[in-house]
Amino acid sequence: MLRPSGSRLRLRGARWLRSPMARIVGDGTWTLTAKIISQVAQIAAFILAARTLTSHEFGFYAYSSAFALLFVAIAEGGWGEFVLNTPEYRHRLSEVATIAIASGGLVTMFGLSATAVIDWYFQQPEEAAIIALFSCWILPSALSTVYDAVIVAEGRLRDLALIRILGEAAGFAVVVLGILSGWGVVSFVAGRLAYQLLVLAASIVAVRWLPAIRLDWTFCRELLAFSRHIVANRFIILFRSYSATILVGSFLGLAEAGYYRAAERIVAAISELVGEPARILAWFNLRKAAASSDDPAAARLEIGRTATSLMTVLVTVSLPIYVGLALIADPLVRVVLGDTWAPTATLLSLLALKQVLLIPGYVTEPLLTLSGNIRRMPPAVLINSLVGVGLLLALAPFGMLAAALGQCAASVVSFLVSVRLQSRYGSMRWDTVLRDCSFSLFALLAMIVAVITFSSMAGMLSVAGAPSIALQVAIGTLIYFATLAAGHRLGFATFPVLGPRGPLNRG
Repeated sequence: MLRPSGSRLRLRGARWLRSPMARIVGDGTWTLTAKIISQVAQIAAFILAARTLTSHEFGFYAYSSAFALLFVAIAEGGWGEFVLNTPEYRHRLSEVATIAIASGGLVTMFGLSATAVIDWYFQQPEEAAIIALFSCWILPSALSTVYDAVIVAEGRLRDLALIRILGEAAGFAVVVLGILSGWGVVSFVAGRLAYQLLVLAASIVAVRWLPAIRLDWTFCRELLAFSRHIVANRFIILFRSYSATILVGSFLGLAEAGYYRAAERIVAAISELVGEPARILAWFNLRKAAASSDDPAAARLEIGRTATSLMTVLVTVSLPIYVGLALIADPLVRVVLGDTWAPTATLLSLLALKQVLLIPGYVTEPLLTLSGNIRRMPPAVLINSLVGVGLLLALAPFGMLAAALGQCAASVVSFLVSVRLQSRYGSMRWDTVLRDCSFSLFALLAMIVAVITFSSMAGMLSVAGAPSIALQVAIGTLIYFATLAAGHRLGFATFPVLGPRGPLNRG
């Protein structure tokens, strides 16, 4: 068989490097790299905060940070989304930037006013200084959304990734410098501010444009009408994410808010690692299923079949991750955060188990979008948010564990809502998912027994700390997937991922 010569291979390689697909792969790689670096920097900063701050100081940082993020969501509006949604955005760019500056400035002034009240009325100058730093973060954040949108609209994703990587490096350097200098909580707020200022400055250099202050009231009304839905949706999602920290801190105190936020942050780190690939996989396979037939009815059925197989795979893979996290919560907290954070362990176990019931949510948005029923999702998000916040309001006064149990109950409601939406409007067969995942529960039980057995033997074997955690993870993973493989071999379990029509094997 003739093989291409070296010159032909080089020519093909050069053509591929110039092709749109090569650019997509390259941009995707840079975007993923920026995401990974961002996650590593944030987790490292979180561990440093837990190691260097008291639970009360960490709680105050988490509590004030939650409010700051809500105000940032208001200041950012939907300015970036408007730019991306407008083909001739260049003609309106200065006006959009002017509104971004105005919104960021107004929210900043509100934050500085709150700072003055905290300093003058409550006589808490240190807390006031931290709130002032958070307030200074809002304006550059609002303007940065406009520049980010311009860079994305021009297809310069690599530039955006590089800017964010530089920002994360600068922010983390400021955090470390602040810790070494004894700044305390100020170190972490200053790190955020340094990140945002560097990102804005680098974006201005990359775009080579400065806004002219210009405002047309007719256009202003148009932009505000566009942005209000985005702001409302983002605010609801953010409030739901941080409501536990806010309510626990308000009812029980800042130390308890610190413990609760630490547990949430560990679970969030794992959830992002699971959720991001799950969402990408769902969009990729469900879009392919939607394009498989010109007949809308046949396409919907194929989308439902693909979603059913995908959900089976997702549940099978995610179950041992979250249950395993709950099993090793106590030693993990002691190794990563220290013995003083021991109260976080029980919260971590409950919140990890809660996350099991939220697994279907990764598929809901792409499934409803591609089946033409995305309008069903906002009411569902609102219902889930109201239930979650309502249970927190009712149970947070009774303690951290009561608040965590309330979130577990809210996740049951979220699971039932997801099942109904996916079954009724996405043609997903949940009876098939439950049947195909039934043997996974047996494998999960085997994993739990193995991990608990090794954990009780670890003391006798003089294995503790990080080595003990690593061995528990390795043993649990091995037992779980070996049991699944044995069940598949004996005909007790089915893996859609291994079949010819599985979501990972579609041609």
